[in-house]
Amino acid sequence: MPILTVFYIKLLLNVVLTAGIIWVVRRQPLFAKWQHEKEGLVFGLGFLLFRLLPWIGIFILLNEDPRGDVPFFFYKAEGAKAGGFVYRDFWSYHAPLYAYIISLPVWVWHNARAIVLLMVLMEAAILWLTYRTYKHRLPNALQLTVLYWLLPASFMYVLVDGQEEVWFWGIALLMLRHTLKKSTDYEVGLGLLFALALLTIKVTFIFFLPPLLLVVRRPVRMLAVMAAVGLPAVAFLYYHIGDLFLMPIRHTEQLMTPNLFSISRPFIELFFSINEKESTLLNWIGLVFTILIPSYMAYRSRNRHITETLPGLFVATFVCMMIFQASAPGAYIIAYLVAVVFELIEVRKAWHIGVLLAVSWLTVVQPFVYVYYDQPSYTSFGMFANPVFLFEYLLQLLSILCYFWILKQAYRKVVERQIPVLV
Repeated sequence: MPILTVFYIKLLLNVVLTAGIIWVVRRQPLFAKWQHEKEGLVFGLGFLLFRLLPWIGIFILLNEDPRGDVPFFFYKAEGAKAGGFVYRDFWSYHAPLYAYIISLPVWVWHNARAIVLLMVLMEAAILWLTYRTYKHRLPNALQLTVLYWLLPASFMYVLVDGQEEVWFWGIALLMLRHTLKKSTDYEVGLGLLFALALLTIKVTFIFFLPPLLLVVRRPVRMLAVMAAVGLPAVAFLYYHIGDLFLMPIRHTEQLMTPNLFSISRPFIELFFSINEKESTLLNWIGLVFTILIPSYMAYRSRNRHITETLPGLFVATFVCMMIFQASAPGAYIIAYLVAVVFELIEVRKAWHIGVLLAVSWLTVVQPFVYVYYDQPSYTSFGMFANPVFLFEYLLQLLSILCYFWILKQAYRKVVERQIPVLV
């Protein structure tokens, strides 16, 4: 199917999903009743209607091939299935165990569609665990669950593009549940979970470490546990493949959109030119703010228990990454979108729902426009004489404004504590 046709279908689906969200937002009493009487049935129907049946329709009935990163995922899964050694026998920009995890469904069905199904099932498991964690505190937790199902960003990035970033929240959620069950002496468990994330998903999860260390009671103990797991793993990799295990870090040199650099580049280029092939310095500058802002939030909230601040700090960390890292793609919104819905959104406020819908639409439309028109780099203001470039630039600008709004809400949640319990 031509890419333009796929885009038009995505727009149509966005309209349908948005209509569904409006209906869900207006039915809070109904969902509150269902949460007490038939939570499992409603969740199961949500998964069936908004994930499984669309997956069957797209990949089985229409016989569409997976797009986005899935072909590269399938390449890695094939390499792992064949017994290859990650980074040496096949390329990978993920953690060392990731390729072997996504190869598991390929053993059952040797097709890239199996990887997309794995992503859908993992998302469902994470969302169900999120609901179970929040339902005792939030009387509208089931409504928020269905709201998430319907968000265009989650629908497109997980179901259509097979993105795995929601796994980040899965690990953070396990950390939250661990600290809820064990209010003291929780550092060993957090260290093990953090090490698990670095070995199974992506190295970028490390951005969450500095603010986390500022709110745990015994940071040295947590670091010691991480080292006990991580150092032998690094030694094993280095013994077998040398420094090839640094491959995921090298991937961060590629410039992507939207972020603060991509929208400020026309101004920057007035003073000096940016060499896109040597852009490491940009990411180092972005890294400072990605770590500094959530760490400042953590420092300001260090007297609160970790269960009160962990989700907000998680959101702040990865929304800062999307704002300040020149190599951060829009798909990373999936890393924290579940947490935004359950922690920061008040469904009774039209402004909150409007921003949530806006950022979802933007994460679907902006990447297509950007790629379809040859990934323009705005090195001068003269480029905006082209209406298409001006339109795409405005999409990026609106995306960044939405990210800053999310960061503001996370700051209020963690530091100012002005957001009331959702009702």
